Amino acid sequence: MKFFCGFPGRWVPIVPELMTGEAHHRIAIAAEEAGYYGIHTDEHPAPVTSWLAGPGGHHCLDPFVCLASVAAVTTRIKVLTYLTVVTYRHPFLFAKAATTLDIMSNGRLILGVGLGYMKGEADALGVDFDRRNELFDQALDVFRRSCTGEPIEQFGPYATDDKVVMLPRPLQLPHPPIWIGGTSKASRRRAVDFGQAWMPTPRARNHEYHKVPPLENKDDLRELAKWMWDYAAQVGRTEPLDIVVTYHKMIDETASIAGQLEQIEELREIGVTGITGGFGAGLGKGAKTLSGALDGMAKFSDLIIKPCTPA
Repeated sequence: MKFFCGFPGRWVPIVPELMTGEAHHRIAIAAEEAGYYGIHTDEHPAPVTSWLAGPGGHHCLDPFVCLASVAAVTTRIKVLTYLTVVTYRHPFLFAKAATTLDIMSNGRLILGVGLGYMKGEADALGVDFDRRNELFDQALDVFRRSCTGEPIEQFGPYATDDKVVMLPRPLQLPHPPIWIGGTSKASRRRAVDFGQAWMPTPRARNHEYHKVPPLENKDDLRELAKWMWDYAAQVGRTEPLDIVVTYHKMIDETASIAGQLEQIEELREIGVTGITGGFGAGLGKGAKTLSGALDGMAKFSDLIIKPCTPA
């Protein structure tokens, strides 16, 4: 099982001590030393106040800038965009940012991608929310083609009389791993068709912003995964497909450590290969100090990561 650590401090109200470059560097270094497989941050460049006032509202640093910075002070840990909303960026600018991060991290990028679900944020950025599926597919197509280093045709509203070449190529070829976020059938289909992993984002039933199948517990996950495995068999996919879930949504953290380890085994049986989230007492929404965050990471590593990691 691979464990990924999210940066604390971004929940409303933010914790200023934890939203600094130094704090991010120290957390990334500590995560690498503690045995985390990767570290991640998400993307909300223009969150609306109604969403910020809700239970999931939070602020973000730019994922590509933030992860390039923490990659500079680490050597092994993967840097995961969880998630970058590709519909918010011009396809070629998105492709250049992702390729650059893979190069600057010495080939450690995992590109977690999503459609975006906040219409107000899309409106603020001038993005046609109703076209986000089309824009998403277009951006991922541009990214995969740009990674070849060969001339590619521009298309759609970006068409010109010439072609585009994007160099240098990323270090991971044919491209960095693409992990598809979301719980919709379209997201699961994309994961099978061209992704290397599916990252089902926890979703409450009848949530105001998420008109997709719910993901509240292991039974929901099992049902969603079954459809994906059936579709993979239907289209003849034989390559491995990772599933990465959120710890605090899939694991009852009030259970004993032994109980939590048993729950991790249940997830493994469903096909889960990675778990991400803010871990330990210092890394939840209530993290108030850098020392508390670091202590929580170390404790989680000793109690959970090491027992799940082969010697």
